[in-house]
Amino acid sequence: MEIVSLSRDHWEKWNQFCIQSDDAWFWHTTWWLEYTLEHKPELLGSSKSFFITDGSRILAICPLIVEAHENQGVGHKEFSYSGSYGIAPATSNELSGKGRRKILRLLFDHIDSLAVNNHVERISLRCSPLSPSYSIASAPQSNWLMRYNLMDVSLNTQVIDLDDDLANIWRSMRRDTRKQIDNASRDLTVQIFNNENITLNIFEKYRELHCLAAGRVTRPESTFEIMYSWIQMGLAILAGAILEGQYVGFFFVTTYKSGAYNGSSCRDSNYRKFPIGHFLRWEIAQWLKAQDFKYYEIGIQQYNWLLHDFPSQREINISEAKRGLGGLTIPLFQAEKYYSKDYFRQILQNRVDRYASKL
Repeated sequence: MEIVSLSRDHWEKWNQFCIQSDDAWFWHTTWWLEYTLEHKPELLGSSKSFFITDGSRILAICPLIVEAHENQGVGHKEFSYSGSYGIAPATSNELSGKGRRKILRLLFDHIDSLAVNNHVERISLRCSPLSPSYSIASAPQSNWLMRYNLMDVSLNTQVIDLDDDLANIWRSMRRDTRKQIDNASRDLTVQIFNNENITLNIFEKYRELHCLAAGRVTRPESTFEIMYSWIQMGLAILAGAILEGQYVGFFFVTTYKSGAYNGSSCRDSNYRKFPIGHFLRWEIAQWLKAQDFKYYEIGIQQYNWLLHDFPSQREINISEAKRGLGGLTIPLFQAEKYYSKDYFRQILQNRVDRYASKL
């Protein structure tokens, strides 16, 4: 067995492995890695990604980024993605159960070594429910990351099963959500752009509205350029809501294998009375189903504060609104591991104090 650091020379075979591995989804690819390294330059992200090979084939990949975090005014290094959870490793379909466990043990041992060598104090990982091996239909499963000495900090996420009939998907929505979509459909129309009809002019309208809605430029120009390239490669779509000939909202959706993820969105604040979000998600779901996608993940579910998650009231309200679209609420497996006793104490004490402040 050989452990090889990922370089640009390996990108093509890495991405080919992602296509073949049932553990992998878009988050495992170098396209997402590249975007993440550009997303928050203040974190000084550096890839430590690697793969394990037997000399003729890749057996496992580990996307990994070391970033600079700050806690109580003190700098700390972590393995994370844009300050949040990285993606869990992926293994080859050719491995037996025993072989997979052996490779993963070697892989996590190497992560530990990299953590020591790079003075990393915490790693945070997340499993994608859109990976084929997750088997949404047979959920819930167990958080396999716990077998490798990581602590469970899971949440839930909402997924629409596109294998179901559209009529059933529609009926599974809350009544008020259906009514809002019906009302919006009287005024709004939708245009969905993929690699066959996207233009730079249209994408610029999305980028401009994104900045207008946020009231500022939220991330580097290069990240938008990368996202535009995904649409051109068939890895994403852009859905625009149109009112009287003007775009008033956009959703950017990543599409890979049989799944789709509801990512970046924006809307014109002058048209808040229109339920643009519900309207676009429903239109996107219909389009995805027509294109034979199986699952549409519409986003994380946060109900209240947990010891490891402190959503704002706005985030809680958004979660509730997403549940109004129906679908399945399934586990979003997450886990973390600390390499510093002091940092663990700091983080845990901060969480305890914050949670206790609300009691």
